[in-house]
Amino acid sequence: MANPVPVSRRAFIGGAIAGACALAGLPGARGESPGVGRRRWHIGHHFWNWDHAWNNAAFLDRRLELTRATGYAGFEAKPAEIGHPPEVVREKCAALGLACAAIGASPKEGIAYAAAAGAGILRTGFPKGETNRWVDAAGERGIILVVHPHVGSPDARGAVETREDLLRYLDDRPGLFACPDTGHLALCGSDPVQTIRDLGSRCRYIHLKDLPEHRRNAPGEKFCELGTGALDLAGVLAALEDIRYEGWIMVERDSREADYVRSAKNMRAALKKRGC
Repeated sequence: MANPVPVSRRAFIGGAIAGACALAGLPGARGESPGVGRRRWHIGHHFWNWDHAWNNAAFLDRRLELTRATGYAGFEAKPAEIGHPPEVVREKCAALGLACAAIGASPKEGIAYAAAAGAGILRTGFPKGETNRWVDAAGERGIILVVHPHVGSPDARGAVETREDLLRYLDDRPGLFACPDTGHLALCGSDPVQTIRDLGSRCRYIHLKDLPEHRRNAPGEKFCELGTGALDLAGVLAALEDIRYEGWIMVERDSREADYVRSAKNMRAALKKRGC
């Protein structure tokens, strides 16, 4: 499997693509200020970035307050990591002016929890034979269901790792949408920029994650702080503009830094520099 392409090279390619888009008259490439198209985006910070010892009810207030203090509008988490009933989550978020952007859970648990917490997105998955059941149940509660590709065991039945896996999974489950994860896609040899373009309107949520320049199975950290690694961040944002993406971008460090708060601020600053 090939290494992720260095940023300098990918940035050059991303610029060439943006130029082609400008000639074609596509959005985000007509000499507009980058912030114009990006005001439609909401930037969140994944609870997985914080210390995992905080994944219980006792630390919910602290995580919410830090999410706001470091410049984010919302968060994603799993119910067990939150540790509170969804009604409590909704109340606390309203008091702080934050959003529970998404919940990660099975559809059986997650649809009701997301609806009660005020989240409009459930990150989940299910057998294709259950598609109508869960798509209908989510639609009745105003919830969008999205699937997330994840590096793991490529031989596992139903694994969703690559661009091809993701597109195939969606084709088999009409009404389900995508949450491309830029880091996991790159680790599996898929270009996150091209994946976003191929998804088009089926991209309804995104995990924004950076990664160092090494092979998938190399020792050491698999991911790094946003803006410091090999991810073509400019290309990803341009692709989101070109597909007219609207919604949440969830920043995910995944592997934690020793100083969680400083890391959260650094990643937010990396996006602000690009008009997000």
